[in-house]
Amino acid sequence: MNKIIGISGVAGSGKDTFCDFLSARLPCERYSLATELKNEVNQWCRMHYHIDSVNCSRDEKEIIRPFLVAHGTTKRKLSDGRHWIEKLHNKVIKGNRSKFKIITDIRYDDYENDEVSWLKNELGGILVHVSQYTIENAVHIEKPVNYIGPTRRFREPANSEEARNDPNLKEKSDFQIEWEFIKNGQIEQLEPYINDFMAWLIGDHEKDNTSRQHFNKES
Repeated sequence: MNKIIGISGVAGSGKDTFCDFLSARLPCERYSLATELKNEVNQWCRMHYHIDSVNCSRDEKEIIRPFLVAHGTTKRKLSDGRHWIEKLHNKVIKGNRSKFKIITDIRYDDYENDEVSWLKNELGGILVHVSQYTIENAVHIEKPVNYIGPTRRFREPANSEEARNDPNLKEKSDFQIEWEFIKNGQIEQLEPYINDFMAWLIGDHEKDNTSRQHFNKES
């Protein structure tokens, strides 16, 4: 059984919530490439922006997001995508072997040995892609008649980097989750679908298995 799980998806799609559900069911350790970035720039952000990049609010994170993206991208370019991987690799390897290890932010596959390759080939892990959508009425153009009916509108990428990378990450994922945002819904609605993923994880890992789930809060 694979005990290393990487999660991909655009900001706000539910990656951390998915990790929370798994952690409630399985013995897990959580890892994040973005945490390595936030730790590296924390002193600078505190000095110049008066924002703690490690422990900041959602609004504060939006303020410094362009800087985080720029610094993270520059370090990636200078290292062929390896800078943040090298900072996290040994921590994952030396973690508790009896626990599942969840990396909550696999975002890139630009270079030969980038994050997807690292997860799958070096760590022997699997990639889960999470996306969130809302149901809206839209005009469907079909023959012989056009009609208005429900359609899915997926959460948009937060920036151009996400827009460029997310389709490729979804294509290379081993398991895909698409869940609906339901205002004031009950979080318990997600539990059966998490069970589906766990059954797949323990089972044969059938290719292109997609679990369509309901999502009921922002994450």
